[in-house]
Amino acid sequence: MLNLEVIGKGATTTVYRDGNKAIKLYVNAPPNEAENEANRQRFAVNAGLPVPAVFGVRHINDNMVALDMEYIIGKPLMQQKMDADERKNAIETLVKLQCAIHRVEAIGQPKQADRIAQKIKNTPHIFATEKSRLLESLGRPATDCNSLCHGDFHPLNIIYDGDKHWIIDWVDATAGNPLADACRTYLLFKQFITRQAGIYLSAFCKEANVKSEDVLSWLPVLAAARLDENVDDNARLWLLDIIKNNG
Repeated sequence: MLNLEVIGKGATTTVYRDGNKAIKLYVNAPPNEAENEANRQRFAVNAGLPVPAVFGVRHINDNMVALDMEYIIGKPLMQQKMDADERKNAIETLVKLQCAIHRVEAIGQPKQADRIAQKIKNTPHIFATEKSRLLESLGRPATDCNSLCHGDFHPLNIIYDGDKHWIIDWVDATAGNPLADACRTYLLFKQFITRQAGIYLSAFCKEANVKSEDVLSWLPVLAAARLDENVDDNARLWLLDIIKNNG
């Protein structure tokens, strides 16, 4: 689309670098998606979190919108060739950043429970009776929390510039329950960095002073919500198994 270096790609977005600026291009994305992400990212910046600055949103044509923001030169928090100690230190850094996010009060931001519920309602991969059960269980945990939650917190969304760690990709940020946010991170670790999932969970529970079973109680609900995302057949079967065995 643009004659620039591509530095990231998603289902409906491509991120380009233009000097000291990153341009996130949305093509056929949901209405107001760019504006929503810009607002959430600005909120995080204004809260004092280490987040790239937002420069603005541009409507290029009827189906294309660009979000202009600060470009951070660096590498993702975790690398493939890290040794055990380096991975452990990376996870501890991730947990401290996540808990710093959770200490921010986010009244007025979109509600986490609403976003999770909408994803469960949207997925075609579970029956209506199962959806009803999951939506009912979503209402039982403490969903009236207003902590800032990133919504997609994992090592690739933390960039280290050699001096400072930066948190990127705020499109899923909400006001909600930190335990649900942590469970989402645990689920992503289980899927992509399986051997580190338990290490992450232990580190988060120690830092946040919470019980692992309280984090894991969110698993079936968040597995169902993830079914509405762009997952392959193997991941879908794995998520359905989590829902079945944690009901």
